[in-house]
Amino acid sequence: MEKTKKNFICSLYPTTKLIACLSFVILAFLLPTFVERLFLLAIIHVLAIVSGTYKNFIKISFLSVGILTLFVLFIQSLFYQGESTRILMELGIFSVKYEGFIHGLNLASSILVFGGAILLFFQTTTIKDFIYSLEVSGLNSKASYVILATLQMIPQMHKNSQVIMSAQKSRGVETEGNLIVRAKAFLPILAPLILSSIANTEEKALTLEARGFSAPVKKTQLMILHKEKRDSVLVGIFLVLTVCTIVWRVASWVI
Repeated sequence: MEKTKKNFICSLYPTTKLIACLSFVILAFLLPTFVERLFLLAIIHVLAIVSGTYKNFIKISFLSVGILTLFVLFIQSLFYQGESTRILMELGIFSVKYEGFIHGLNLASSILVFGGAILLFFQTTTIKDFIYSLEVSGLNSKASYVILATLQMIPQMHKNSQVIMSAQKSRGVETEGNLIVRAKAFLPILAPLILSSIANTEEKALTLEARGFSAPVKKTQLMILHKEKRDSVLVGIFLVLTVCTIVWRVASWVI
């Protein structure tokens, strides 16, 4: 079965998007100042808008990478010990220095680009497409299954926990309230959650073996993803850009 997608970003071959993601990650830590990193971040946001996933992208970014970035910026601004004595703000016994604030911006912008690139990749690429592209590239089927199971573990456990919490709530267990009440409601679900995860793992193993997963024959695929010419062009562009940036930064450090 051949799979087609209308959106340009989403229709790119998974390994093309993976290489683009890795290029953004490498550039996030190679570029000298936060100005260049914020430019990369702007590109990531434009790509998210074009891909049609911006609503979920910005929501997840704020709840995960955004909060972490604000925390890092705050800590670095207060406690970074630089040579500059220029003070931007007084916070009681603490002071925000100019050099600490700039250092915090550099680190925070790197985290934003790093997290944004990874989030955009998984927003525009389904897990099964990603695993398929890895297998086509020569990855062992057992290794690809390990990656697939790892990526699906947290969403599956979250779904199972919601089911167990609903069952506990139907039995009259208090699941809503302050932090202590929620903690008391969460602890009893750990045992059934772990046991159900183990049972699911065993069921998946039996299902795979019943379908000949370990058979020493070539596996058939139910879907086909084609790598087009534009994928090769984009991969070449990202590789050249990354290599040139690495050479430039190494030359600047040596000279």
